[in-house]
Amino acid sequence: MTLDLLQKKADLHIHTHFSDSLLSPKQVIENVKTQGLDTIAITDHDSILGIDEAIDCGDKAHEIIPGVELSTIFQEIDVHILGYYIDYRNEDLVRYLTDLQHFRENRARQMIEKLAKYGIKLEYDLIRNIAQQAAVGRPHIATAMKEKGYVSTIDEAFYRFIGYHGPCYVPKKEIEIREAIQIIKEFGGIPVLAHPGVYECEELIPKTINDGIEGIEVWHPEHTRRCTERLLLIANEYHLLVTGGSDCHGGRKGGRVLIGQVCLNDCYVRELKRRAGIIKNGEF
Repeated sequence: MTLDLLQKKADLHIHTHFSDSLLSPKQVIENVKTQGLDTIAITDHDSILGIDEAIDCGDKAHEIIPGVELSTIFQEIDVHILGYYIDYRNEDLVRYLTDLQHFRENRARQMIEKLAKYGIKLEYDLIRNIAQQAAVGRPHIATAMKEKGYVSTIDEAFYRFIGYHGPCYVPKKEIEIREAIQIIKEFGGIPVLAHPGVYECEELIPKTINDGIEGIEVWHPEHTRRCTERLLLIANEYHLLVTGGSDCHGGRKGGRVLIGQVCLNDCYVRELKRRAGIIKNGEF
């Protein structure tokens, strides 16, 4: 599913262990070099902590776009909004994301309490150790469940206990789509609707357009060819930016999708740069 129409390639949706991936920023960069990518975006959930480390591990041959992925709620659906070229060193943004991470940790403790009622005894310190520098999330809880022998796989932990409809699920902090878009714009970023093909909600794209979204993620491992073609038509009709990427979590989540397995042409990156003011019209 790799798009290879031009020489330069980009993967604009990559996670590190500062959210829910198994890969450190250094390992991400090592993979980037192996896959022959030119541009990537670090887009951790509610975190910008992996960006500087990735930049420090990189070189001039590889561009690293600072990004973030925020979770929002629409009609009880967990909708993700990507923010590209965000001012990730802004102190107000850091405080905002720190508050979200504290909420994540409280949410994890609530899920641990619910799991205990099903005979699944987990210590928060174990999960905290699994998460390392990241805010605690469901993949870390699922990993602890597997390590303790309560489930055979991480996927089992989700569909039996902590998935969206599981008995031990606790909702994320309810952030409206409009709020996430405004936050990203406030801190200089370009808001993009992540993997719209997975939500199965016809009203979602018109809703995000009305709320000020500037792009949609067209290429994604869970998008079919038909879905991709439809999203391209929508992007063209509404003059939206087009992005895409592997959404790689280093094997922890979503199977074994590799960095660069889904990528896009550099021409789309240039359009993203123009919208962000990185390059001017006419520049290449």
